[in-house]
Amino acid sequence: MIRPFTFLRLVLKSQAAPNTYSLHIPCYVKANASAKRAGVTAVGNDRVDVSTAAVPRDGAANLAVSQIFAEIFQVPKSNVEVIRGAKARAKTLCLTDLAIGNDSEEAFLQKSMQRLIDAAQNNVASK
Repeated sequence: MIRPFTFLRLVLKSQAAPNTYSLHIPCYVKANASAKRAGVTAVGNDRVDVSTAAVPRDGAANLAVSQIFAEIFQVPKSNVEVIRGAKARAKTLCLTDLAIGNDSEEAFLQKSMQRLIDAAQNNVASK
C-alpha cells in the first residue's frame, strides 16, 4: 500500500539531537492570486498547491509562501526556507528544527499531512 504522504520528506537533523528533524515539502506556487485565495489550495499526490497575493518579485512570493507554512505548522518564519526553486513556481520548502516528541517518524508525517489537508479545506471553506 502506498502511503498518501510519500512526497513529504523528514530528515534527521543530527545524531546528537535525535528528535529534531527538517521537513521538506514540494509545492507549486500561484503568485499574484486573489488575496481571498491565499493559502494552501490543494494537496495532491506529489505536491502541495499554494496561492499567494504577493507578486513574484524580489522574493516577495517566496516570503509569503514561507509565512503560510509557518502559520500552518506553528513555527517561526525563520524556520521556513525555500531550498529549491527560488525563481520558479515549483519549489521545495524546508521547515527546520521540528521536534517530533514521542511520535514515530511515520506518525509525525501523518500529522503533517493532516495539517496540510486541513489548511486546504479551511482555505476552500473560507471563500
